[in-house]
Amino acid sequence: MYRISRNIEASLIDWLTEELNDAGWTDIRITKVFAEVYKGTLPCILIEQDPEDETRLEIGSKVWLKNFFINIRIFATSDGQRLDLKDFITDLLEDDINFYEYVITNGEVFQKTLTGRIVVLKIIRNEKELKNTQVLEKEDRYRNIISIQCYIAD
Repeated sequence: MYRISRNIEASLIDWLTEELNDAGWTDIRITKVFAEVYKGTLPCILIEQDPEDETRLEIGSKVWLKNFFINIRIFATSDGQRLDLKDFITDLLEDDINFYEYVITNGEVFQKTLTGRIVVLKIIRNEKELKNTQVLEKEDRYRNIISIQCYIAD
């Protein structure tokens, strides 16, 4: 069984894959490993979780509130595609996202159970990630980063 961080990544990958397919976007790879971006075709979207922020509900409480920070990096083939994907994903982030708990057997998803919602608290960063990109590798020329803060709600 995955722990919470891996469940968040897997839930976001499943969600974004479904949303892209439903909207007619084709041939967009989604990964959670930075090195994998450079091993395949573009466009590619990278889902990464940064360390979470944990604070107590109140002084003396044993209840911890966990906020998670997620980076969604877009590796596009053109600046127009980068902008289109950025706007598409940003619009999707206005709604809650299904949160699943995954049971993995022999490296495959054995069971996927809906247990809550990923609630986006704020979009911290949404911009072209690199400047002066004409001398960079093709994967890095049209990169965009969307950084969000979120929590898991029951």
